[in-house]
Amino acid sequence: MNREPVAVETPMTEPAAASSADVLFAQASGWYFRLQADDVTAAELETFALWLAQSPDNEVAWRDVQALLGALREPARVLREEEQARWRQPRSRPWLQWACAAAVLLMVGLVAVQSPWLDRWRADYATATGETRRVELADGSILQLNTDTAVQVRLSEGQRRVTLLRGEAWFEVTKDPARPFVVASGEGWVKVLGTQFSVAQRNDQTLVQVAQGRVEVSAGDGDPVFLEPGRAVEYQAQRLTGVHEFDPATGFAWRQRQLVFRQQPLADVVDELNRYWPGRTLVLGDALRERRVSGVFDIDKPEAVVKALTYTLKLRADHYTPYLLVLREG
Repeated sequence: MNREPVAVETPMTEPAAASSADVLFAQASGWYFRLQADDVTAAELETFALWLAQSPDNEVAWRDVQALLGALREPARVLREEEQARWRQPRSRPWLQWACAAAVLLMVGLVAVQSPWLDRWRADYATATGETRRVELADGSILQLNTDTAVQVRLSEGQRRVTLLRGEAWFEVTKDPARPFVVASGEGWVKVLGTQFSVAQRNDQTLVQVAQGRVEVSAGDGDPVFLEPGRAVEYQAQRLTGVHEFDPATGFAWRQRQLVFRQQPLADVVDELNRYWPGRTLVLGDALRERRVSGVFDIDKPEAVVKALTYTLKLRADHYTPYLLVLREG
């Protein structure tokens, strides 16, 4: 279950006795333990990054905590294993076994509801973060799943139906007038007879982009729209936006394991990169977030991408944990 961002405060008792260094060390220690948790949120990571950026003293305290607590890991591991060995000795605790089982089931349920695993468990085909996958259906149609994507497939005599549970997928549909091909996503659907297009879910919004053929897109009770090659439309909460053009070289670049950006804000670029890499990259500063970026980046070479961004924009890149990278003015 997600928690509110950690804010480690100065102890209420004897405030005058604590030095500034002690207070910062206590705050850094609180962050150290919170960042080790499996349920740490993106909001907490951003709050931590802002805390780090407030002062050079905060960074010094963070390094001190890493050095001290990192050195204590091995002795703590040995003590923990010894304690676990004693705990494993046979004892009659039937009530404890039932309590543990109930706690595990509760935790599994909470994690499943709030994570991609529930969608992946329900899916016929799925990908992990950074992975793509090509699937050939029984009717000869091709699906290419982008990063963190899950789909259900139902092929019947009267209809071919794919439900996009999460993520993004490319479709090459084999023509069959007797069996329309329908892609359900969110509160709308896409209907075709045979064509090439993509459907993506992002923040409760669905984006449909057409590469070849003609696609019918519907949402709610309104009239459907028909898309030709090079045209796209979004829908959210049963409402369609206006049809617009898009650049196929950019929109479909992920199929070649690349991302193409043309004069886009750095914040948008980083948000897109975060979809493909484990952990999270943050950008500090509103002015920096609005800096424009153009380039072709290789999804499978995150270090090269970060190096290119830091060199061209003159940024500083700081790794605070294996799963947190902060970009700021150099």
